[in-house]
Amino acid sequence: MDERVYEFLNDDRMYTYVPCQSNCPVHTDVEGYIKLIAEGDFEGAHRLIRETNPFPSVCGRVCQHFCERGCNRQMMDKSVSIMMLKRAATDFAPEDPGLSQQTFNTLDTVGIIGAGPAGLTAAHDLAKMGYRCTVYETMPYPGGMMRYGIPAFRLPREIIDREVGFIERLGVKIKYNTRVGKDIAFNELKDKYKAILIAAGAHKPLFMKVPGEDLKGVYHGSTFMRMVNAHEELPPMEGMTVGVLGAGFTAMDVSRSCIRLGAKKVYIIYRRTRNEVPVNEKELIEVEEEGVEFRYLEGPVEVISKDGENVSGIKLIKNKLGEPDSSGRRRPEPIEGSEFVLDLDYIMPAISQAPEMDMVDKQSGLRLTNWGTLDADEKTFATNLPGIFVCGDFLTGTKDVINVIADGHRAAISIDAYLRGVNAEYEVTENFEKNENRGPEKVSMYDMIRRNYPETISLEKRATTFEEVERTFTMQDALEEASRCFQCGYIWAYESDSCILCMNCVDVCPQDCLSMKPISELEHNRLMNENISLKKQGLKGIEIDLELCIRCTFCLQVCPTDSIAFACIKKEKDNGILKPVLLEDKND
Repeated sequence: MDERVYEFLNDDRMYTYVPCQSNCPVHTDVEGYIKLIAEGDFEGAHRLIRETNPFPSVCGRVCQHFCERGCNRQMMDKSVSIMMLKRAATDFAPEDPGLSQQTFNTLDTVGIIGAGPAGLTAAHDLAKMGYRCTVYETMPYPGGMMRYGIPAFRLPREIIDREVGFIERLGVKIKYNTRVGKDIAFNELKDKYKAILIAAGAHKPLFMKVPGEDLKGVYHGSTFMRMVNAHEELPPMEGMTVGVLGAGFTAMDVSRSCIRLGAKKVYIIYRRTRNEVPVNEKELIEVEEEGVEFRYLEGPVEVISKDGENVSGIKLIKNKLGEPDSSGRRRPEPIEGSEFVLDLDYIMPAISQAPEMDMVDKQSGLRLTNWGTLDADEKTFATNLPGIFVCGDFLTGTKDVINVIADGHRAAISIDAYLRGVNAEYEVTENFEKNENRGPEKVSMYDMIRRNYPETISLEKRATTFEEVERTFTMQDALEEASRCFQCGYIWAYESDSCILCMNCVDVCPQDCLSMKPISELEHNRLMNENISLKKQGLKGIEIDLELCIRCTFCLQVCPTDSIAFACIKKEKDNGILKPVLLEDKND
């Protein structure tokens, strides 16, 4: 291994050099697939994404894009539009990525409860490992909260069906319209399968706990979205006024759906301010564009009815913000005497959801927590019963899709380890290798390219149809956006013994991230340690602030002694999932 690279292997910060990948809950090789897109290889990018994410087309539309929050491009202007590039990779790749049919290499069987992102991800991984998986789903179609919680204008149903089709191709069987605890007993599954994963979603709404919540006209957000997405009979919306309580994504989806169904006026009522809203600014802008009105610093006191049966309004109280709570947001404090009534036809609390525990009866032997949820190891998801695991919303409450997918990966690794009788850990191994191409390849003036944004359909369509709002990048926009990437998988490396301290690298650095040790310090050490190299003295002639480096390679190009190189990070994966490292192997 190149000695310049060796230093970085012992640097505690090595896992932060590619923050987009580190921030991603499933550690997708973001820099790798963006580089492939920049080269026009959309098929290769799609296949690379699919190594760690069985739902790339879904996450190209509804992901929380934690990767973008860590993107180093932000120190220059705005992060790379990573989520939309993921969508472009899947939309411009061939319809069939060439995934092969599965050949089973074991008779071991696994039963999975819930065909949502957690259960299907675990089934996907276990099938690739050679296990025979059967998924039990209460609803008539797959996807869980992806289908029944997220509206079609955000995530078209054919996208979900396509991804599930690839999973079924691996040999995964899905039994629909089968509710565990009703159509089949949980104990019956225990007798039938070597291992069971409980991965049902959190469909049960949490209540406001205010008087009048049981009146006609109160529809909890998760229930209403299920009715919309399952095409169930809906309350008449034409000309109605709706109040939605909460400001998370469910509240946004409920309010935007009501607009599309013909509501005259829709309010989002939130007890904090706009600064504390948990969704991104882009979402807020789209909601406001569609005519939804936000009411901040107001909280529910009582649901009002003029006839004692139907909703006529809601009594609200004004709030002020106090000290931060455990979430870091300032706590809303009611202002005494500020109550007032807002006239409404429907009230839709979109606060949160919890799992429905009726599938697990008291005879199952599963241990519960003090909060009434299943007790499980936080790392392995193993319950108190051997071979029974639980993950996703059913364990933690509602989570975003990409984190639930990560839970599915971890559950699959734990189940595989259990069935093989070993212990396993979930980790990503990153190694540095000498880059034969010397450094990242960049287009001219890449640092001047501004972030691209996808087009949206017209407001007229948005207000009247459930057609998908955002469009895919054009192929040219995708190529341009991908070229904005710094390619942080390449790390600056330096050999002090061959450096002649010419300062060429310092002079050409556009980010001022390179600097030379003071001459007086270097000279003092040379006199005190004659014939001992700077490296052996623990000194560097040139130092770098890696947080400022944009991988322009100007320093490499002007170095007359080849003292500078770029190391390339390689990520180890096994069988398309994050590699489990056996504990006994680590001890050897």
